[in-house]
Amino acid sequence: MESSFEANLDYLKKTLGHLPDIVFKKMHAGQPGIDVAMVYLSGIADTGMLNEHIVKPLIATGIRERHPQINPEKLKEELIQQTAFTISTKEAKDIETCVIEVLSGNTCLLIEGNDEFFVVSTGKFPLRSVEEPSTETLVRGPREGFIEDLESNLAMIRRHIKDLSFKIDKIRIGRRTSRKLAVLYISDIANPKLVQEVKRRVESIDVDDASDTGIIEQWIEESSWSPFPQIQASERSDKAITALMSGRVVILLDGTPFALIAPMTFWMLAQSPEDYYERFPLGTFFRLLRLTALFIATFLPSLYVALISFHPGLIPPELVISIVSSREGIPFPVFVEALIMEVSLEILREASLRLPKGIGQVIGIVGGLVIGQAAVEAAVVSAFLIIIVGLTAIASFASPQYSGSIGIRLLRFPIMIIAAIYGLYGVILAFIFLGAHMVQIKSFGVPYMSPLAPIRLRDQQDTLVRVPFKYLKKRPLMLKTQDETSANRKRR
Repeated sequence: MESSFEANLDYLKKTLGHLPDIVFKKMHAGQPGIDVAMVYLSGIADTGMLNEHIVKPLIATGIRERHPQINPEKLKEELIQQTAFTISTKEAKDIETCVIEVLSGNTCLLIEGNDEFFVVSTGKFPLRSVEEPSTETLVRGPREGFIEDLESNLAMIRRHIKDLSFKIDKIRIGRRTSRKLAVLYISDIANPKLVQEVKRRVESIDVDDASDTGIIEQWIEESSWSPFPQIQASERSDKAITALMSGRVVILLDGTPFALIAPMTFWMLAQSPEDYYERFPLGTFFRLLRLTALFIATFLPSLYVALISFHPGLIPPELVISIVSSREGIPFPVFVEALIMEVSLEILREASLRLPKGIGQVIGIVGGLVIGQAAVEAAVVSAFLIIIVGLTAIASFASPQYSGSIGIRLLRFPIMIIAAIYGLYGVILAFIFLGAHMVQIKSFGVPYMSPLAPIRLRDQQDTLVRVPFKYLKKRPLMLKTQDETSANRKRR
């Protein structure tokens, strides 16, 4: 760092002077006057706050009266006292840090004769209000979701976790955007090796910009070619808090409401926070229902193609007659017929997402009804296939995690192709291949199919089923937590 006040100011002017909204202000404080310079961006710095809490105290006559012969060190102490209870300030000895802070909306103060910078939090950004996430709605539970501001999200979690062991490690990510990222964990619960590995992978990311945690997820996951998500994404603060309490690590990024939760297992695709808010029979029933829906969404069209094309003898005769009669006059093979409807459904679903909210919902419902009815009347597809495709579409929405349902939607197409070639044997082979693939996946060292592969009986109390809370005394064994007990501790 340059030791001269003027040299530092010249460096900042040279580095930031080309920006159209950069402001350099110079003033005198105390008697005799000590030069103080302020550097900020007029568009995103709160100038009202700056004038009220920085400029006025610096030029106030009270400083001169209390310290007639003020020196730079005394001026620094006076500034800290004046702003301690009104605005957040911190010191920085690196001029490059000062540049980044100015670009982030904060104000950098330089004091003549002092080799340190003051960084004043004056960033003023429009924020979205806290509301329930649209992708993870619940009937029973908090209506609180993350927003695009990192500090607000951290405050949201801090409000609920009043524990000294709750740690927040902040990292800058993105060569050009220098976004703030936070790694959250409970230091006396989470496995230290897990925390170190998460931080190592995050710090190894070398990219110009990471605008969303989806980019972070793809950088730090282990099996990039897999269709299955290995890190859970969520907008819900209660889900993040539950993950922290279980010994997992949460990643938050400034500019996005989606948090990342690691490590993740396959069974988390069928788990919802609501499973814990309802009594255990309901929680268990809904989990099993979601897993059934995931199976239907993945394999139902393929089973239809395989059975109709190769194994009609496995279907009850009355149902075969009904299906054959509904297919009378259809010019396409079963596979082509199913492919047409599945692709049409995906196009319709994608179009409804891109349209404005109100119009998109209408298009999705009306478009599906109109296209389906017209296709049946025109003898392009059979009425029975419309039922199959409709059940598949509904089942794919049952997963509480949107990214998980996308992977399932993609898997349908290759499995349908295999079913069209090899029939039911192909579907069984595809099922075995998927199982083998999922067994070999790991999420930060945790097997993706754990606790069923490998078998950990203790962890199965909260996987396919959810036993009553009084029996959920231990944290997941697969996470290798430092503190295994989460409830019913023995009193001393």
